[in-house]
Amino acid sequence: MRRLTTLLLPLLALSLSGCGTGPFANPFIQSIEVTLTPSDLTLKPGATGRVQVSGKLATTGAVVTGLTVRADEIPTGLSVTPSTGSIVVTAQADAQEGTYAVPVSATTTGGRGQAVLAITVSKATSNASYTAGFVPSPITLEQGASTRVALQATRGGQATTDVRVVAVKGDLTSSVTPDGLGLTVAASATQQTGAYVLTVTTTDGSDTQTSTIPVTVTTKGAQ
Repeated sequence: MRRLTTLLLPLLALSLSGCGTGPFANPFIQSIEVTLTPSDLTLKPGATGRVQVSGKLATTGAVVTGLTVRADEIPTGLSVTPSTGSIVVTAQADAQEGTYAVPVSATTTGGRGQAVLAITVSKATSNASYTAGFVPSPITLEQGASTRVALQATRGGQATTDVRVVAVKGDLTSSVTPDGLGLTVAASATQQTGAYVLTVTTTDGSDTQTSTIPVTVTTKGAQ
């Protein structure tokens, strides 16, 4: 019996140590799907906006409460202040116009997750004749994956079919679909993981608008 115990102990130690490697080494850390409402925010210089942050377990869909929220990689000219279940974003008076991707992380005991907030700083006043929406948005892509994004435009609260996507820009491979009713976006197998923002231009022939789609690229097999 002593000899059997002696053999089992090293094997047990080896099996336990094998659980302590890799990005998901701790089996007790669960993935949280983080939702930002809204996921894109447009501010004039000097203005402030609030974004609600909520989460649910990726495995069961159960709502997670008591999230600790933090924003990373905050651009110069913007400030992000976490509060209970939300973040407050302020564009300083001297903030440069442009679109920025800000990763927002949410953690709780035994769980963590991240989403991307697209912040546009613009002095322009909107007189939009239509509203451009995209499905899905925001987007999460694994390295090596691609997806199609559909344009859903409305005018006066009703769906309209005369709006088309005419251009898409960003640091990911993307293109407008031939019919102009959407776009495709892809992350290469070696794409750096993290937060990205696509800037999409749409038009109905008389009015032209730009919209943003936040994208998170994750390690293949991590979801």
